[in-house]
Amino acid sequence: MSIKPHYETYRYTSEIARLKAQSIVECRLPGSEITSVLAVQANAVPSECACADGEVRYNGKLVLSVLYEDADRKVCRAERGAEFFHKAEHSEITPACYARAILKTENITVRREGSGLYISVVVGAELPVYGQRKMEYLVGGENLVVQKDVAKVVKLLSVAGESEREDEFETDYVGDILLHSENAVVVRAVADAGQIEIEGEMNLNICVLKSDESLCAYERLVPFKMQVPCEDAFGDLPVSVNVRVKSAYLTAGTDEEKGKSKIVLSTVLSAECTLYQKDEVPVVSDAYSPTCETPLKKGNVGGRCLTNVQKCVERVGGTAILSEEIEDGYALQAAVLPRVEISCRKNERGETEAEGIAQAEVLFRSADGTHKKATLSLPFAFPVNAGEDEKVEGDGLLYGLNVRRKKSGEVEAEGSLKAVFRHYKEGQSAYVCEVEEGEAVEENRSGISIFLPRAGEDLWQVAKRLRCTPEELTRSNPDLKFPIENGERILVYRRLAENLEK
Repeated sequence: MSIKPHYETYRYTSEIARLKAQSIVECRLPGSEITSVLAVQANAVPSECACADGEVRYNGKLVLSVLYEDADRKVCRAERGAEFFHKAEHSEITPACYARAILKTENITVRREGSGLYISVVVGAELPVYGQRKMEYLVGGENLVVQKDVAKVVKLLSVAGESEREDEFETDYVGDILLHSENAVVVRAVADAGQIEIEGEMNLNICVLKSDESLCAYERLVPFKMQVPCEDAFGDLPVSVNVRVKSAYLTAGTDEEKGKSKIVLSTVLSAECTLYQKDEVPVVSDAYSPTCETPLKKGNVGGRCLTNVQKCVERVGGTAILSEEIEDGYALQAAVLPRVEISCRKNERGETEAEGIAQAEVLFRSADGTHKKATLSLPFAFPVNAGEDEKVEGDGLLYGLNVRRKKSGEVEAEGSLKAVFRHYKEGQSAYVCEVEEGEAVEENRSGISIFLPRAGEDLWQVAKRLRCTPEELTRSNPDLKFPIENGERILVYRRLAENLEK
């Protein structure tokens, strides 16, 4: 008797790949106007991201805010921008896929060539790529005995949204705003009722020129809320959200009589959201035929799912490292562009640790008005409560950074790190995706067989070895208990065709 397998198809959206790419973007400034560059704020904004055969193409704009000292020892600012185009390759990507570009700037270098000053920035891109996957699986069939199971599938949905907001606050008198930076972190995200509710905090750091030509830094921790519409957001689905400051503009009004300034901050926040939906698909995990060999082809399905979001605030501090040695005659004025890098790893004891580095640009000024700068680095590490099978990803922002110079020349720094850790679990389920009809099995002509099973075998394993159904096996041996113990015997009764004829 031939086998006739029955199959079904399940389609779902999954992450096809998570690519990483880098490109170097350069901007030119007239070098004759600049004596030294004190700080560079680089912001990369994606404008387009599209999938083609075997690659993701993305482009955007790099915006530079440059703080520099001119020949008269005056601190000035300049704005520059440059467009960039790049791609990342992967064999599984097709035009039907879609991707997001999450950009980050790093490794800013400055060099002189002739009369020009060139600022080079490495723009790093993380490119999650999503697409349709098809799962074809066995559900049963004629002349087949199948073991039913459930495959757990993680379906993904990626949505994005933007929010404009305006904040205002009062500070001491500001002569001129020279430089500002904004870093955002999400502290809460809930996907339900057709939208994604996002709450977070943004750290605003402002470098200002005071009336006496000295530099000063102000800081503000600004809470924010935003909503991203999503018709598939229901049932409190797990969601991971990345929020970045797409653009920020500052204006300052002054009240000279009170010696105060009112600063208005206008920002555009961009949110990239990924929703995780678990589904259970009824599949066959094993199969055989009583009459023939059945070579099986198996597949695996699953995915990574967000399981937990952990928030914490850690104090970081100690002796900091400066990228350049600053002479004793220079007084510390301001720390600007605070930022932090966090990564999570398992230590040799299997525990999860967060480690990283807090950085800022520290500005100094001598008695004659000359300015210098150095990059401050402050490493840190602390434990994170996570399960053995969890992978943890973290990000955060640095605020309240206090830098002081000791008489020995060393620099002490301390600040607060607001960190958010996302916990993920990777799961895989096996299923039968194809069954073939092999050679016929010789029929057992005896009416009764005695079978000695192996200790520890379960009902399915014994029935498969005997090439009968589990139901037939339990009818013949109603007192048999599984898993099998040593010394058990199994009787198999057969109704032979010749006996039926008589």
